[in-house]
Amino acid sequence: MKTFSALGAATLLAGLMASLPALADECRLEEVASLDMTRSDDGLLVPVSIQGTPKMMIIDTGAPLSVVDPQAASDLKLITHDIFQGFMYTSSGQQFTKMAVIHGLDIGQMHASDVRVLVEPSRLSDDNRVAGLLGADFLRHYDIDLDFGANKLNLFSQNHCPGKVIYWTADAVAVVPMNVENSGHITVPATLDGHEFQALFDTGAFGTILSSEAAVNYFGLKPAAADTPQIGATQSGTPFFKHVFKTLGLEGITIANPTVFISEDVAKYAMSQSSHTGSMISSSATSEATSDLTLGMNELRHLHIFVSYKEEKLYITAASSTPPANQPPAAALPSPVSGSP
Repeated sequence: MKTFSALGAATLLAGLMASLPALADECRLEEVASLDMTRSDDGLLVPVSIQGTPKMMIIDTGAPLSVVDPQAASDLKLITHDIFQGFMYTSSGQQFTKMAVIHGLDIGQMHASDVRVLVEPSRLSDDNRVAGLLGADFLRHYDIDLDFGANKLNLFSQNHCPGKVIYWTADAVAVVPMNVENSGHITVPATLDGHEFQALFDTGAFGTILSSEAAVNYFGLKPAAADTPQIGATQSGTPFFKHVFKTLGLEGITIANPTVFISEDVAKYAMSQSSHTGSMISSSATSEATSDLTLGMNELRHLHIFVSYKEEKLYITAASSTPPANQPPAAALPSPVSGSP
């Protein structure tokens, strides 16, 4: 940016006018993909093409790496390799042992060749359309626009002016600072009935989840009590409970009467409606990914959320149905996985 000093008014005005087109172009949001988003028991689904075959993949900000369903890997005849180094586990504690190569992956107008992803140890879904999930290794290359009002996932280039991201009409905007861990996990400050947490932002979790320890220590809740009934169990058999709190707050956004699920280990057992989530946790990422509170889709779906990985901020408004003004140009898609996990 130029600095002007000891310049005449006419010279200053001329300089500013000359720079306007460049500044306007620099600040313009560049949309690279806009995808229809479907909410299902399996999570947030978007259409993709894997080696020419139409499929769906789950959008999961809580998963460090992208994965493919084992049945999809077999049906699509993907080349797989054994993993000999590193450790990565699913939310139910199963270890990943194989990696697959996708020769052609198309997401909207973006294309990538020879993409390496982990192979999920067990089926992600009974729905054969679901071929896998897109994790933080893919998502963090873009700014992610989750428009739940219009059911759209919009991907934008990160090359724009800071703060110039709200392209839709909104009465109020909450700007929430977020921390992006090395693993790709996102944590944000949140309050639950006045208690402060660094919460995981996880689109792969169906529910907003509180650890059992925090439920007891901060709120005096006893699992299986009358106001905290057990409503199910994870795939590993860990029970989870439910409680309705008074308020859930995010930097000026207040959600009244949030339903929160209570589980023994939030980071490892982020449950979904089908008692499963795509979110993954590795031995190297466990300490940084652990949180007493996980923000899941049962409450986030009421909002319009712009995730700026580069700025490390969430921009949040009420859900809107306003579509993006510009259409995406063709763009290159970075390989989600590089190197061994």
